[in-house]
Amino acid sequence: MSDSAQVEIHLDVAAREFLDKTKRHVDPLKAATVYQEMADEISSQLVQLIPVKSLFMYANQTGELLKTQLLDPKADHAFIKAKIEIMERALRVKSVDYLREVVPFNTNIAQHALFSANPRSNQVLTTANGVRSVHIKSATGETLTTYEARVMGAVQSLWFKLNVGKPSVELKYADILSELGLTDGAANYKRIQEALMRLMKIEVTLTQFQRSKDGEYEEIALTRLIDQIVFRRKIGAANHYQYKFEIRLPEWLVEANRAGNLFDISLILMNDLKSYLAQGLYWLISSYPEDSAVTLELSVLAGHFHFINGEEPIMPVYKIVERIKHACEELKAVGFIDSFEFSGKKQGLSGRYLTVTKNPVFLNSTIRLRDLPEQLEFPNL
Repeated sequence: MSDSAQVEIHLDVAAREFLDKTKRHVDPLKAATVYQEMADEISSQLVQLIPVKSLFMYANQTGELLKTQLLDPKADHAFIKAKIEIMERALRVKSVDYLREVVPFNTNIAQHALFSANPRSNQVLTTANGVRSVHIKSATGETLTTYEARVMGAVQSLWFKLNVGKPSVELKYADILSELGLTDGAANYKRIQEALMRLMKIEVTLTQFQRSKDGEYEEIALTRLIDQIVFRRKIGAANHYQYKFEIRLPEWLVEANRAGNLFDISLILMNDLKSYLAQGLYWLISSYPEDSAVTLELSVLAGHFHFINGEEPIMPVYKIVERIKHACEELKAVGFIDSFEFSGKKQGLSGRYLTVTKNPVFLNSTIRLRDLPEQLEFPNL
């Protein structure tokens, strides 16, 4: 049985239960109260029974069809309205779950092309041209991926929660896993440790770095995303380490955090996204918190997530477009965007655009037009 069919069965049962429990009251005031209470209760139960991805996919595929059925005079209007009501409330419940634990994050990091969405590639980029270009220096040839972006988001979250005005924060691997919504275990501990090491070792140059949201100047900053990691070991012991260790953030990031050049992301939502590109696209689009719709050229997106090396795509253009489309479908499935569309040229990446329209739940304020920043010239060192 398909996921959509299972959702349909659960939703039918929920709608019948809702109608049964709300038709007993003659008093209009009491009936209205019971209606609200039962709708909330049954929709919350539905969220527990159905994976969120299946629920959002069903809503995207069938939601409009249900509303169209209301135009049929022979249809059971009460039953269809009950299904729509419960489905929409269940979606709002899950959206609230996503937004309950949002993490403030630095806009400069998200809008620079720091993180690859193609982790299996053996390419070693020294320059990635995206929304904002970045120069990368890695002694080992390793690259930062959107997994490192998630780990950095967790570190940033813990810095805000545990920090007392210092540039460093003390934490455990378990703290980071908890922020990410992942389970304890040796494999996850090892992966977190490796990600932290990459965040500390790989040098990057942010070509359009602003210390504050409304800053008058922008700078070129050579940096690491983590300045230092300090482990404590018992004197005279080879491997007797304390569980807690210290992470020190670079000075520019501490200052930017204090100055408020931030936007909100949900690490729990990122955990529900399966592909690296969907995670990165969510991260990037979220960095425009006041825009209801965001439009980006496909060549910019491809460069931002390291699908272009120099001037050439690292895979056929149609495969890049397919990956972007699938990433958008994931974002739609979890309810972050309402719709997406391609425009402009039919071939290639330049002159071809992606526009995503956000779910209003994820908007911070009114619509504001935003242009891509003009790239700064990077001096030869």
